[in-house]
Amino acid sequence: MSDLNFNGPKGSPLLYLREDKVKESLNTFFNVSKNFEKIILDKINNDTFGIADIRCLLIINLNPGIIFNELMEELDISKQSLNRVLKKLILKNFIIQKINLEDGRKKNLYLSNQTNRMLDNILEPILKDISDAFQKSGSNSVQGFNQIISNIVKRKKNEY
Repeated sequence: MSDLNFNGPKGSPLLYLREDKVKESLNTFFNVSKNFEKIILDKINNDTFGIADIRCLLIINLNPGIIFNELMEELDISKQSLNRVLKKLILKNFIIQKINLEDGRKKNLYLSNQTNRMLDNILEPILKDISDAFQKSGSNSVQGFNQIISNIVKRKKNEY
């Protein structure tokens, strides 16, 4: 296996950056994503929601008052796709729209109290798994992991 041309002290290759190790990490990301998706789909267990809906609700939960364009950018989907998702969620009273006080053309998006509780229930097993893993790993590992994820996201956003 090759390394990714990163060297540590005195020119020695960093073992954790060998191509096979990075590929193992990528495979782990895929497995974690698949497992989280399965947990969510098992919890919702109906035709009302899909992963895109849950992701939309989660982003609004994390950013109450977010506007359409910000949500579209965060989800990295087309205007048409987001309109389709939002229309369904608004009609079912999962999302509340309020006119933006600074710009009446914009609408701030919020979750209803019922939706917040439902989302917490759906995500509870995943949040517990992540919290348990963080606790077992220690604060330095958590900070390192968060830094890795942050660097990947920042790099991806800068490419656009």
